[in-house]
Amino acid sequence: MNRIGVVLLTIFVLAMLLGTSGCVLGQTLAMNPNNSGLAATDLIVDEFFIGVLEDFQSFVPENPDETIMDVSVRQFSEGLHNKPSVSNIYTAKTGPTSYMVVFDYADLNRFMLDMNNNEQQSLLKVSKSGTRTTFSIHLDLKTYPQLTKLIPFLNDPNFETFGPLYNEGMSEADYLDMISYILGEDGPPSIEASTISLLLTVPKPLISVKGGTMLGDKTARLEIPLIDFLLLAKPITFSATW
Repeated sequence: MNRIGVVLLTIFVLAMLLGTSGCVLGQTLAMNPNNSGLAATDLIVDEFFIGVLEDFQSFVPENPDETIMDVSVRQFSEGLHNKPSVSNIYTAKTGPTSYMVVFDYADLNRFMLDMNNNEQQSLLKVSKSGTRTTFSIHLDLKTYPQLTKLIPFLNDPNFETFGPLYNEGMSEADYLDMISYILGEDGPPSIEASTISLLLTVPKPLISVKGGTMLGDKTARLEIPLIDFLLLAKPITFSATW
């Protein structure tokens, strides 16, 4: 497999896991008072990137009935079965290029530890102060290495050149020029149209929401353009208190 082929596969699989390159990912977290709850992921992959993969015959899965996307989602789901804080896992292919993954978590902080191989992390936390509970996310160049532990694929040498640590200080225009050179002129528009969104539902009325939008008494949303994740020129932060 040539280097460009590996890079294309890397970007695509990252899209599967995080809702990046040429994708729209909607992540829903519905929380209970005891920090347990339900997580539901809806993923739609841009047809452009599917076409890119089809140009590389070496990427054809061993099972002819499965696409590379099918394999990636299946493997992610299989990995969840090994996490003690996860139960009731359900995966479905909802369309030719769309998927749903749903599962229950016993405790969100415990789930994050499980996903981080039982090492402490500060990317996503639920904390309590008196009668108030705060859900918070903080992703920047310092905490990004923690994300690579949660998702080791991000630490793959073939992706590092496209991630925020390698491209620290690069402008958005220069980054998109690089993508255009590798993926063609359709690459930048696909990235610019890609988003990562989080819909959070909490058990009590919200007191405050920072870095996102309050949609109702108990619902808040965080929406992140893909390019902001790829460059991390400024921290991505979000918090909701109830």
